[in-house]
Amino acid sequence: MAQVYFYEKQTIPSTWRIIIFMFVTLMMGFVFLMTYLTEWDTMPAEEKPYLFTLLAGPVAVLILFFISMEVRITQDAFEYKVYPFRKTFRKIPFNEIADMELTPLTGLKSFRRFGVNKRLNRQEFNFGGHHLLTISLKNGKSLSYTTFKPKEMAYFLNNLPEDVGFTKKLPS
Repeated sequence: MAQVYFYEKQTIPSTWRIIIFMFVTLMMGFVFLMTYLTEWDTMPAEEKPYLFTLLAGPVAVLILFFISMEVRITQDAFEYKVYPFRKTFRKIPFNEIADMELTPLTGLKSFRRFGVNKRLNRQEFNFGGHHLLTISLKNGKSLSYTTFKPKEMAYFLNNLPEDVGFTKKLPS
């Protein structure tokens, strides 16, 4: 196993998780209550159990409480995984990276969507950090990761061996 220079584990901030869970629970509860109060007597008996499928919404949102992202920088690769969707780290060897840029998120840039966002040649992993590490690959794709530890990440990126083969753009 390669030596780990940097390690960070991130989760979606608990305030957002609680707000989203409460919103979904209130909406599904309201729909259930209104359906029960207005249509329960006229609803056919075989359709009544289907009303309980509204409980699937809050249960599905509970996955937000378990989602986490782990990022680590080793001596030969950048590695990440998003639990529970991936159990093992995905490795991006340094020879596939064109450049890495660490920038603070300010202004409108800071209002990005939470979670994993995929576009044509770009993936963003936003778990609420105020700094963004953008990795440009040599094949034209781009990966972005938020971080809560920008000073530590900048330190370890500065101390990577000089022969890694990509440029490092760090905040001044």
